[in-house]
Amino acid sequence: MNFFTDNDDLQFHFQQGVAWDRFVPLWEEGFRFEDGPRALGEAREIYDETLREVGQYAAREIAPHAREIDEQGVGFVDGLVIHPPALLRNIEGLKKLGVMGVNLPRDLGGSNFPMTAGTFMAEVLSRACTNTFLFYVFHQAPAVPIARFGTREQRERWVPRLASGEISGSVAMTEPDAGSDVGNVSTTAVPEDGHWRITGRKQFITNGCGDVSVVLARTEPGSKGLEGLSLLVAPRMENGRDNFRVAKPEKKMVIRGSATCELSFEGSCAELLGPRGAGFSEILTFMNEARIAVAIQGLGIAEAAWRAARAYAERRVQMGRPIARHEMVADMLLDMETEVAALRALVYRCVQLQDRILGLERGKSANARELAALKRALRDRTPLLKWFGSERTLWVTRTAVQVHGGYGVVQDYDVERHYRDALILPIYEGTSQIQALMSLKDQARWAMERPWRLLTGAVSVEAPADVLGDGVRDLAAEYNRALRYVVRRRGPELAFARLHAERLTAMLAYTRAAEALAAQASASARHRRLAERFVTRALPLVRMQGDVIRSGDLSTLESLQS
Repeated sequence: MNFFTDNDDLQFHFQQGVAWDRFVPLWEEGFRFEDGPRALGEAREIYDETLREVGQYAAREIAPHAREIDEQGVGFVDGLVIHPPALLRNIEGLKKLGVMGVNLPRDLGGSNFPMTAGTFMAEVLSRACTNTFLFYVFHQAPAVPIARFGTREQRERWVPRLASGEISGSVAMTEPDAGSDVGNVSTTAVPEDGHWRITGRKQFITNGCGDVSVVLARTEPGSKGLEGLSLLVAPRMENGRDNFRVAKPEKKMVIRGSATCELSFEGSCAELLGPRGAGFSEILTFMNEARIAVAIQGLGIAEAAWRAARAYAERRVQMGRPIARHEMVADMLLDMETEVAALRALVYRCVQLQDRILGLERGKSANARELAALKRALRDRTPLLKWFGSERTLWVTRTAVQVHGGYGVVQDYDVERHYRDALILPIYEGTSQIQALMSLKDQARWAMERPWRLLTGAVSVEAPADVLGDGVRDLAAEYNRALRYVVRRRGPELAFARLHAERLTAMLAYTRAAEALAAQASASARHRRLAERFVTRALPLVRMQGDVIRSGDLSTLESLQS
């Protein structure tokens, strides 16, 4: 019972798939720290030992209580948010393991693990109980911008307490009238006697009841749009009294054990975090990292749902044989396995890019050209990863319910909960449609910077020189053909392209997932089989999306003009 060691694909990525030597020496600054590993091999041993401990704890202690946490939900008594007792016990266990701040700097109480090592842990936790994963994340997540942008005093005051699990926090960006439209933020902050006073409302804030909140507010009077925004740090309590009000948590059908709160700031005391007016660039960094985290959350849920469906299908007998031996069910199970493997390949490709970037920036001696190329590659893939990790996890969990038949909608079976929890993935941290618009904007801009790219292909892929590689290149060609078509269409502000933004994103997401999966095809016969199946199944889907785009149907745009 160990959610790290029982997963062969996860073990492959840890042992062979991840190029640790590309970023661990950068994170450890040449292994110069006396309280850190002295070589790459020792660092990997530390990661492995930690992940084995967490994997065992997740399987034996966290997973058995996941349904209980979902049923208990979040309470609200006398103005206080009450977390499910089983959830708090899970966190206490993780505290005892000393893993609450694994990705935070060692000098601030963390373990200085690279993001990739933390991703293995996050996937394991999300598979066991996604509510526990979320509460765990929001001990570490608010510490990241504080460690990155804060003063020395702010870092030392907040980050060690978050890293140890003594306190938790939130990042408050969303408002009732400003969800994905960050430029419409109306919460304001004004300076007063060396501090700042925040006034406004925030909505849908995960763990908004935490002990500290990183708040996005407008600090420049008269500013509009993305200008004039800043990040501030606001403690939950100030001088023994509430510094901001936490309204009753939302009653949700998804992630019931996670507190989603509305916050009211009425002259709340806060400190500026980072340069004044730099809030948008700072929060954008956090948002992109959060979108990767959502895909990791989806990966854990998808893994759990696929395993539950396979186990049920192997023991459920119909017409004289297990339903896993019936052709259509076997087809669904293999498609689920393939989708999960593709998502995992794309996740670990992205977090390795992230680690290389962070490591190079830490050393402050990076080759500017390499750093720009890495950032471009990560920016290209982040909205695709968020889209794929959300939409395809939703498909995997829905299929798991179908495999269970009538039992799939009964709460005694976990797949019902997995499906409900997956419903939030395409919504928070930027909807799937927002990811599509982001991807379209970037791809169109990169193509138009050098218009000849539209002819040669705006997107290129790295793929083996064989039949499998030909399939990956065919996927890229289909996307390039569709992008060329929408960019050339005349219309106000690329309206036709925006209409098909999600279709284009689906095409490119399948292409990048296929690229990542094909890169590991030579590792084993199983990896080759999964990569070939994914490409074979993806190519007709991508062609279909391209056919819809190139049909030139304008009925939706015409309806908007009527």
